[in-house]
Amino acid sequence: MSALMDDRRDDRGAGKSVYLHIGAPAGEAAFLHRALWANRRRLGDAGVRYPVAGPQEHFAAAMDLRESSWGGRRDPDWDGAWDRVVRRARDWDGPTVVFSQGLLAGATEQQVKRAVAALEPAEVHVIFATHDLGWQLILDWQEQLRHTHTITFERFVDDLVARGIDAPEPYGEMFWGLHDPVRVLGTWSSAVPKERVHVLTLPPPDGSPRPLWDRFLALTGIDAAVCDIGGIPAGEPLPAIEAELLRRLNEKIGPAMRRDYQRMIREHLAGHWQAKADGATGRTRMGLPARHTEWAANRTRDLAESLRASGYDVAGDLSELTTAPDPGPRMLPGDVPEELIATASVGVVAHLLEELTLAHERIGLAHLHSEMEGVRENLDRLLEAAASPSPGLQRAARRATGKRNP
Repeated sequence: MSALMDDRRDDRGAGKSVYLHIGAPAGEAAFLHRALWANRRRLGDAGVRYPVAGPQEHFAAAMDLRESSWGGRRDPDWDGAWDRVVRRARDWDGPTVVFSQGLLAGATEQQVKRAVAALEPAEVHVIFATHDLGWQLILDWQEQLRHTHTITFERFVDDLVARGIDAPEPYGEMFWGLHDPVRVLGTWSSAVPKERVHVLTLPPPDGSPRPLWDRFLALTGIDAAVCDIGGIPAGEPLPAIEAELLRRLNEKIGPAMRRDYQRMIREHLAGHWQAKADGATGRTRMGLPARHTEWAANRTRDLAESLRASGYDVAGDLSELTTAPDPGPRMLPGDVPEELIATASVGVVAHLLEELTLAHERIGLAHLHSEMEGVRENLDRLLEAAASPSPGLQRAARRATGKRNP
């Protein structure tokens, strides 16, 4: 980390508020990143700085602050990313800075103190958004699928319930280290006063980003009229069939395609197609294994009570975390009938063929445009030649018309 982290030579930032959305890293968090990036200029005009220079720099900054690797590798471009974000935040003349990256939830106490000190004398706030524990388990498992993991949901939950943070890597640390609000906020409150630690509660996800977005805007003081979120994907949870099919695809072709596969999942599969199954079964939501529903309800109540006693600010209502889920149909990925997997597989093939056809059409148009550009360049050269013909061309033209030099 550079000397910027300890630079206290000026009072830039005095009177400014910096809001760090630090987690949890699943579900609607991806929507928040996209919404802030898409509206960065509108926010700037309203006095709010989103201090990233690229749509994925928030991830690089978190990796840099935490001095972490991802998937066993560390990108050299991450080096200094946190300092760059901090510098932009400190240089901002407006009253507000907002930053969002759920992996900040896993920062150590030393990293937290370094991060907050770098932003001072601005008034630093921390925001942690969470559903009830059952939904956090579902959302985190689905996020693991998007990164080509193949663990079954039942095994994933069994291990996290039985072994806690000591569950097999990377799941124990990734889940309990990032999704347990008491643990995460206990670390961040070592550097941020409790009245500036905000717990943003969320109801069960229904495909709408509104609860998170509206409460985030209210917390940060951003006028809702400033931003346009139309057309930004909300990050709806995968239904049980789609999730299980994605897990099986991870097993079959993930290792062969490696990084290209992760990109394909993000851009063409997860959340971009709907399982083609009979009736409403194809969109049936996931649920917890029955053996863990009571445990999840009790653990969520314990977490809510701890948060209530903590003195943190609550945006929303802690009762949202402990209210019984709606009684609609639920399905475990492991219980999905094979005939529905087969039907959904046809839907995937059809979707990918449509994408492939569109890609070929785009390539064809690009090739045509390239050829037309070449024709235009040749025409331009001919017109230039016609405008100022060479002496040889002039003599040839005179001979063709029967004219001679005087």
